[in-house]
Amino acid sequence: MKTYIFLFFLIFFLVISGYQNILNASAEENPCLKCHVKLQQPAKHIHAALKTGCEVCHTKEEGKNHPDDKKSIKLTQNMPNLCYSCHEASKFKGTVVHAPIMGGMCTSCHDPHQSDNPKILKEPIPEVCYTCHDKAKFTRKYVHKVINVIGCGTCHNPHASNNPALLPSSKTEICISCHKSQASGTHVVSIPGKRFHPIKGVKDPSTLKWIQAPDPKNPKRMIEIPDPNVPGEELTCVSCHDPHSSDYQKLFTAQRICLKCHKY
Repeated sequence: MKTYIFLFFLIFFLVISGYQNILNASAEENPCLKCHVKLQQPAKHIHAALKTGCEVCHTKEEGKNHPDDKKSIKLTQNMPNLCYSCHEASKFKGTVVHAPIMGGMCTSCHDPHQSDNPKILKEPIPEVCYTCHDKAKFTRKYVHKVINVIGCGTCHNPHASNNPALLPSSKTEICISCHKSQASGTHVVSIPGKRFHPIKGVKDPSTLKWIQAPDPKNPKRMIEIPDPNVPGEELTCVSCHDPHSSDYQKLFTAQRICLKCHKY
C-alpha cells in the first residue's frame, strides 16, 4: 500500500514539475508572459492567434516606454478589422448585423486570448447573451427547451444575417425544422368542424393597422378595415407562441390566445 502511495505522489510531483517547466519555457520564449501571468494558466480553448505571437495583434506605441506607460501598447489594427485579418469579413456582414459587431466589439463576447468556454466565449451560452439581453424575458415559468439544451445560436446567428432578428431563415422554417408536424402549414390543434388553423398565407391581425372606413354595403355606417398602406406581416408560429419563454403553457403569448385575433 505504501508503495502505491509513494508512486502516486512521485507521478504527481513529476507532472507538476513538468507543467511548471513548460510555463517557464514559455515565459522565456515570450517575455510578455513574465508580466501577463494569467495567459500562462491552462484553459480549454486557446485563441489560435496566440501561437503566432503577441506582436500579431499588439505593437508598441512609438515614444512610450513599456510597461511603465499604460498606453505604451496598442492594437496593430482597429477593431473589428484586426479580427478580419484572420476571420473572413463576409461572415460578419448582412442586412441585419448584431450590435456588438457593428460597434467592432468582438471582445465583448469573446476573450481574445483564451477561455474555458467554446469559441473562447467569456461566458457560456446563454449567460453571455444575458450580458446585454434581459434574462427575465428568457426565464419565465415555461422556457423553450432549445435555449438551455442547445443554446441561442440554434435559432440566431450571433454575428450577421439577411433575416430579421439574426435568424438563419424565416420564422416558420426555423420552427418546423424541429416541429415537423407543422410543416404542412396547418396548426396541430383542430377547431370545430375538423378544420385546422392555417399558419401559411394568412395575415397576422396584430401587425395590421386598423382604420375607420364606410361600410361598402351601408355607406352611412363606419367599419374598421386594415389600412391598405400598412400591409402587415404573415401569420407565423411566433404570432401565438413566444420563442423564448412564457408564463403560459405551450409558450402562448397570452392566456386566452385566440382572443388576440378573434372576438367571441
